[in-house]
Amino acid sequence: MPLLTVRDTVDLDVDTFGDPQCPGLLLIPGAGAPADFWPADFCGHLASGGLHVVRYHHRDTGLSTHFDAPYDIEELLLDLMALVHVLGHPSVHLAGHSMGGYLAQMAMCRFPEAVASATSISAGSTVSPDLSRELGMSPVADETWQALMKNQPTGHLDKDLPGWLESWRFLNGRRPFDTQAATDYTRTLYRGDPRNAQAAVNHIHAMTTVPDSLVRDLPSCQCPFLVIHGTHDPLVPLDNGEASARLVPHSRLVRLQGAGHMFFDADTWREIGRELAGQAAGCI
Repeated sequence: MPLLTVRDTVDLDVDTFGDPQCPGLLLIPGAGAPADFWPADFCGHLASGGLHVVRYHHRDTGLSTHFDAPYDIEELLLDLMALVHVLGHPSVHLAGHSMGGYLAQMAMCRFPEAVASATSISAGSTVSPDLSRELGMSPVADETWQALMKNQPTGHLDKDLPGWLESWRFLNGRRPFDTQAATDYTRTLYRGDPRNAQAAVNHIHAMTTVPDSLVRDLPSCQCPFLVIHGTHDPLVPLDNGEASARLVPHSRLVRLQGAGHMFFDADTWREIGRELAGQAAGCI
């Protein structure tokens, strides 16, 4: 993946698929996730349908610039919008997973002229307990944290792989689990900076800074908005995504029956791809 300088102190590791003259679809990964969260064949299929597909590593992942000091989610949003500018599209379709879903929502509120449509996958719209209760959003169950905390990466792939696979299987929900796909994905975490295979502490901190204003801003958004959410997501419960869809006037909600928070199943990716292609086509 080439490095693109998007801000004075930030280079992003970027991969592109398809014709740059086609409408742009920018794929935003979640906290600690590499660009490879979005499978290459998934990206290629969308590109073959007439989209210029771009996936990228956030700062602190892949070969993108790493930082020692924590930062708020605003910095990740500015990275995203700087990348949109560098790509040269007048506006792009945004699709974000988990933390990337929050960023897609923030972008469509703050930079509506640059966002042709936004898709939020496996995400809510607030991290505030009070606002969550007001919107009827369930918190993460203690059992989920207990299950995920069993995985303690050491930075050595062979030693860590069983723990990762256990986490991925848990987060995959009730759909079929492709062990080889999960193994290949885990290997991508160990490329580049050694910190990539550790807990994404800067991203976790950034997630705590999602502004309460997002919930107040979403009802005035005119951007076409798609919410995709697994019915068995243990990390961001389904009612979080349902609340996001209720907040935005021009929204559509797709429930992935049996799916969890992560997707290690080819049929799930095909389903997501169909929805993203349809979302983009409806805005042309």
